[in-house]
Amino acid sequence: MRKEVQFHYDREADVLYLSVGKPQKAKTLEIGDDFVLRLHPKSGQVIGLTIINFAKHFPQLRTGRSDFPANGSFNAARLFEQALSVQLQ
Repeated sequence: MRKEVQFHYDREADVLYLSVGKPQKAKTLEIGDDFVLRLHPKSGQVIGLTIINFAKHFPQLRTGRSDFPANGSFNAARLFEQALSVQLQ
């Protein structure tokens, strides 16, 4: 079953919240400095990712706008994988 990925960027706190499907309560797993996976409390499946200091980790996405383009479809697992690879460098 395909689920939408929702995001919210808090510019003041510089935090990006990504949720697979509707945001919900979750267990958290810190996977490194500034990266937190959100896991379904029963299944353990990844249901979200929080990136603290987002602009520091992804300066190429900075624009003068309050948001960035989010049209189209993308693979959430790939996005999480990319975030992890940036964190591990």
